[in-house]
Amino acid sequence: MNVTVIGAGGHVGLPFSLVCAKAGHKVWGVDVNEELILLLNEGEVPYIEHGAKELLSKHLEEGNLEFTVNSSFIKQSDVVAIMLGTPVDHENNPRLDFLFNFVDYTLVPFIKKDQLILLRSTVSPGTTELVRDRIERKTGLREGVNFFLVFCPERVLQTKSIEETETLPQIIGAFSEISFHVAEVFNNTYNKSEQIHLTPREAEIGKLMTNMYRYVTFALANEFWMIGEKQGVNIERVTKAINKDYKRMDLPLPGPNVGGPCLFKDGRFLLSDIPFGDLIQTSFLINEGMPDYIFNRIRGLQPTIKKVLILGAAFKANCDDTRNSLAFKMKKVCERNGAEVDMIDPLSDKPLSAPKFSNSDYDAIIVMTPHDVFKIADLTLYRKDCIMADVWKFFDQSKNTQSGIYKLGDIL
Repeated sequence: MNVTVIGAGGHVGLPFSLVCAKAGHKVWGVDVNEELILLLNEGEVPYIEHGAKELLSKHLEEGNLEFTVNSSFIKQSDVVAIMLGTPVDHENNPRLDFLFNFVDYTLVPFIKKDQLILLRSTVSPGTTELVRDRIERKTGLREGVNFFLVFCPERVLQTKSIEETETLPQIIGAFSEISFHVAEVFNNTYNKSEQIHLTPREAEIGKLMTNMYRYVTFALANEFWMIGEKQGVNIERVTKAINKDYKRMDLPLPGPNVGGPCLFKDGRFLLSDIPFGDLIQTSFLINEGMPDYIFNRIRGLQPTIKKVLILGAAFKANCDDTRNSLAFKMKKVCERNGAEVDMIDPLSDKPLSAPKFSNSDYDAIIVMTPHDVFKIADLTLYRKDCIMADVWKFFDQSKNTQSGIYKLGDIL
C-alpha cells in the first residue's frame, strides 16, 4: 500500500514509518521541520530508538521510504496515519487546534475515496467523532462508506517503539465493522498480535487509562517512599519483598522523575469533565512535588546548600527525550533556594550547563535520571560529606541505605 505518516519526524511517527516500510509499503513521512527532514533523508536518526538506524538506511536505499514537508502525497495514499502532538495549554486544557487545523487545511483538500485514516495521536474523549464530523461536513463523504476513520492509539515504550509496534495488541476504535476490518487488514501487515475492536471513544479512554494507571501507580510508590522516610525503613527492600511471587502485587519502585510528554498531560484529558478526579489530581501533586520534597530533605541534612550536581535531564533512563522532565523543575527548585546548579546528561542533545567537576565544590548530588552510563562515575572523587539524593537506589543497591538520601561517605 501507499502510506503517508503525518508527524513522521517524531518519537512515535518515525518508528511507525520504519515499521510500515519494513512491512513492504511505500511510505512518505511528512513533517513540518525541514531540518529534521533533511537529517532523516541523509539516514541520520535524531534520537535513541533501537533498530532505527539500520531500518532507515535500508529503506531509504531501497526507495520505499521518503521524508518530505509536502503533504500532497496524501492524495496518492491508501492509508494516512496521523501522529500530531496534542499538548495542554497553560491552564491544562487539551489543545486540539493543531489536529483540527491539519484536518481542515491539509487532510480535507487531499483526501480521496476509500482511504483509511488512522488517528494515532493521544486525544481527549470524543475527538475522533469531531474529526469524522469535520471531514464529512467539508467533503460530503461518509465514514464507513467513502472513507474509513479509526482511532488506533500507540502504546509503545520510547526507545523500543519499533519492536512494540510490531508485537503489542492493537486497539482499533472503529465506528463500524467495515471500518474495523479495513484497519485490521492494514495493521496485520506489520503487527503480529491481536487486533481488538472498541468504539472510538472507548479506545480514546483506554489509551488515557493506560498512561494514568502507570502515573497513579508511580505516585503511590512515591508516597510509600515518603512514609518509609518517616518510619526509617528501606521502602525498596519492602517493595521487592511484598512483590515477590505475589500475583496481586506489582508495585513499582519510587522515583523522583515521573514525567515525560505523555504521563504529564494525559490525565488532564480525563479530568476536564468530571467532579471526582481526586485520585488522578493527587497523583499529580505527589509526583510533581518530588523535587521540592527531595530538596527539603537534602537541606535537612545540610542546611547551607551552595552547589548542586544533577545527574540526568531526560524523563527516563537510557533515553534522550527531555520533554516534561522533572529534572528541570529540580534545577529551578535548587536555584530558587540559592544554590548554583550543574546538570549533565550524556544522552541528551539539549544544551545543558557544563559541570566544572571541581570535586570539592558540590554539597549535593541528585540522581534524577539513572542512565546506565552514570555507573562509571567514581564517587570517591567527591567529598564524603556531600549529600547523595539517590531515590532510585542507583548507586547504593547493595548498601541497604534506608531513604536514598544520605551522606556520600555512608556508602563509600
